[in-house]
Amino acid sequence: MSRELMFENDHAICWKTTITPNAPLKMHRHDRARCIVGLKGGVLKKTEEDGRVSNLVFETGKAYWLPKDPPNELHADVNEGEDDVVVIVTELKEEADRDGTAEFGAKREPFAGLKMPKGWEPPTTKRDE
Repeated sequence: MSRELMFENDHAICWKTTITPNAPLKMHRHDRARCIVGLKGGVLKKTEEDGRVSNLVFETGKAYWLPKDPPNELHADVNEGEDDVVVIVTELKEEADRDGTAEFGAKREPFAGLKMPKGWEPPTTKRDE
């Protein structure tokens, strides 16, 4: 998987994600609501911590709205297809993001450039395994 930061300001953060085939993502949750646009569609298999499995289908050229994940619920995703799935993700920031009280990270200045900072990743809650 790779991520390329597109922009960030006080209201939103946007990045392009490429999910390569058969490279499972670690257990994580999304701490913000987001809009996802399929640049190169495909299906991600989503597995919840409790074992529930569902498919996230992203069609090329279509946009999807996903709410933030429920607290304390993690999931993992995997692209079991043969081709990359490429999406643009735009997360909407809340007041807690702007004033530094968000539970998943300290206040930081919006990224001013378009070059990916080393080690950048979106602010999600993950479990290292």
